[in-house]
Amino acid sequence: MKSVVVTAAVSAALFSCASLAAPGFVDAGPNLSDNGASGAWTSLYATRNPAGSEYSIAPNASFRLGILSNVGFGVEVGEVDNFADEIDDLIDELDRDNISLAEGNALVQRFNAILGPLSRDGYVKVQAGVQVPLFPILYRSELGVFTLDANLSAQGRLGFLDSPLTYNAVSEEVETASAAYVKAGQVTEIAVGYSRQVWQRSARQLIVGGNLRYLQAKLSKQVVALEAIEDDEDVEDLLKDNYDVNERKSSNVTVDLGAIYDAGNYRVGVTLANLTEPDFEYGAIGSNCGSLSGSAQYNCFTAAYYGDRIALNETWTLERLATVEGALFFASGVGSLAASVDLNDVHDPVGDLNQNLKVALGYKTATNWLPDWRVGYRKNLAGSELSSASVGFTFFGAVHLDVSCGLESTRIDGSSVPRTAAFNLGFEMSY
Repeated sequence: MKSVVVTAAVSAALFSCASLAAPGFVDAGPNLSDNGASGAWTSLYATRNPAGSEYSIAPNASFRLGILSNVGFGVEVGEVDNFADEIDDLIDELDRDNISLAEGNALVQRFNAILGPLSRDGYVKVQAGVQVPLFPILYRSELGVFTLDANLSAQGRLGFLDSPLTYNAVSEEVETASAAYVKAGQVTEIAVGYSRQVWQRSARQLIVGGNLRYLQAKLSKQVVALEAIEDDEDVEDLLKDNYDVNERKSSNVTVDLGAIYDAGNYRVGVTLANLTEPDFEYGAIGSNCGSLSGSAQYNCFTAAYYGDRIALNETWTLERLATVEGALFFASGVGSLAASVDLNDVHDPVGDLNQNLKVALGYKTATNWLPDWRVGYRKNLAGSELSSASVGFTFFGAVHLDVSCGLESTRIDGSSVPRTAAFNLGFEMSY
């Protein structure tokens, strides 16, 4: 399947020049299927709610760390059937010459009927995340739980900018100003966190926590004129070859706060993330085109042409995000039903809106012979408004495997496939 090829190829490219780590744009590890109802699933719960580190390490444990606590990949496509194939076909036709008048008019009619939907609804988006080996590291002391985390997340998005296709009877070619629009972001994160109990009465307690996060973002964007693409290139090449063009690197810090009220058989929590709303800049496009040459100049002028439809100078703001969560426990605490919802929408590095509603059911088997399991449902209340179902397992109390599959579909190569899918695998231990 082409989307799988794109995911693997672009994820490898995005990470090829990455150094350390960053905030995940798809929940890391078991968080993909679970909503933190029981932090014992994973130390990564501490990366969602800063107060959650209290539940991410056993009460009698001093250290918990991830051997390789998460490697994850995800893909999302627009609701246009065969989006990538249609663009590849158009690129091939633009490379042809000696097209007859009748065939040229047929191509104009065919592509002009779909260019609008391709631009409005078509896209391919890949994302990946990895924790630096051994991270996050949790340490419990009499003062509370301290957390140190390091991770890397990356996204790449290919969209389409449409312009009418015309037939040139003199050159016997079809022509268009249509272009691919590539955006990508890599974010390296180092975070220090702390949580502790501040109130207790009988079985009830209140936990508070906070994270201080250093972020380094590499953001890039590029408009690629279809007529400037070589005849042996296709969609995955566009992403691989242009994800770091005009890349701009910038750094900033931000703060997260969290609180959890625990009544024994239920918990409620709140997270306030990105309180400083740090800004990160993209590299500029569509300017100083005269200083360039060849395809780079062609693409620069094409970007300027679309200046009324896209931002030629852009800043990504890591916006404040408020999330509330709750969980009920049953079967002596080994079963859990949890839910969380973001109270506002935020933009990810490639500009898409996200506001997640999540529900999860989990059960700990308390034996190494049968894996712990969890199932989840999530819905993006903004942007794409896509929904997905997920399932996850923890084997031997240490190895996590979680898979998510979209509930909406599109068609690729004649087959119906989910519009979104994700995969996480990790290994962590307690000491």
